[in-house]
Amino acid sequence: MAGAMVPEMTTAREFTIHQYAVVRRTASLGRGVIVYPFSQVGEAVLLGERVVIGSNCYIGDASMIGAGTRIQHGCFLPKRSRIGERVFIGPNVTFTDDRRPYVGNRDYHAQPPVVEDEASIGAGAVILPGITIGKHAMVGAGAVVVRDVPAGATYYGNPAKENGGKR
Repeated sequence: MAGAMVPEMTTAREFTIHQYAVVRRTASLGRGVIVYPFSQVGEAVLLGERVVIGSNCYIGDASMIGAGTRIQHGCFLPKRSRIGERVFIGPNVTFTDDRRPYVGNRDYHAQPPVVEDEASIGAGAVILPGITIGKHAMVGAGAVVVRDVPAGATYYGNPAKENGGKR
């Protein structure tokens, strides 16, 4: 469209944040970080160098994301998520942290996810609370991960099971 206003990316202090992204002041961003539009980065989040957060993502408070990790569009990471270095998280991946999610749950106890270095998670996967995805592991698109994924394993399906060899 001729003459249309196009939102701009703002580059400051060696990182890039789209003007329609929300990054809390207490977040720490490494060199080369890019945050695309309509994403939210919570309080006390640590983003390593060259992390890319796609559009429409939510990164919960006190989460840590290692250098070189790419989080595709539409992902949800709850509070205190731990994501290693060089991890790929495909579009619309949802991590959960509550085993009994109902309003007014007095027994709520957050169980955030852990994803170790160089793991890869396919589009639309759902990761249940407290799950650890091991180093170099692969989770297939659309998988529902209900148990820990060992290092180097390939899991897919619903519920996700080991279905491939080691990477």
